[in-house]
Amino acid sequence: MVFAVIALVVSAILIPEALADPCGDSNWRYFPQTNSCYKLIDENLPWTIAEFKCLFQGAHHVSIDSPEENQFVHELSHWSEIWTGAAFFGKDMHYVNSDGSRYGNFENWKDGRKPPMNRARRCIKMDQNGEWFQSCCKKKTYTICEKKAAYSASSYSGSNNSVNGFRFMRHRS
Repeated sequence: MVFAVIALVVSAILIPEALADPCGDSNWRYFPQTNSCYKLIDENLPWTIAEFKCLFQGAHHVSIDSPEENQFVHELSHWSEIWTGAAFFGKDMHYVNSDGSRYGNFENWKDGRKPPMNRARRCIKMDQNGEWFQSCCKKKTYTICEKKAAYSASSYSGSNNSVNGFRFMRHRS
């Protein structure tokens, strides 16, 4: 009985603190505008292998949907060249994002215009300037993985020990 009370008290104190990180792991960076977590994979990998690295972590290649997200990802890459989640496959000459989200909400092509589709360069990379270009998917570079956060950081308030409306209370014996 005493052990159960101690365990309950400890969990009431520690659980909210663990939830303070919406990514649940310090290796991931939270971006509140997308409510997503991002992680740099600093290995030179082809697009497909990099996507598998992300999948094994419950994520996908980054799908960039705004200028703010583009800037965040660019800074997280340490201004390195990286894969994005956009590519086209088969005979369909339309880009898709690896996470299944709609492609085209935002584009940041070099010289400000989308190049003609090139079957030999089916994947999109971001360069050291944060601009996009087409690349052969077999080329190797870094990637950034993206996954949805466990919860919105704005829904956590450490001062009143609540998360998403659930209140954590200390048990008094």
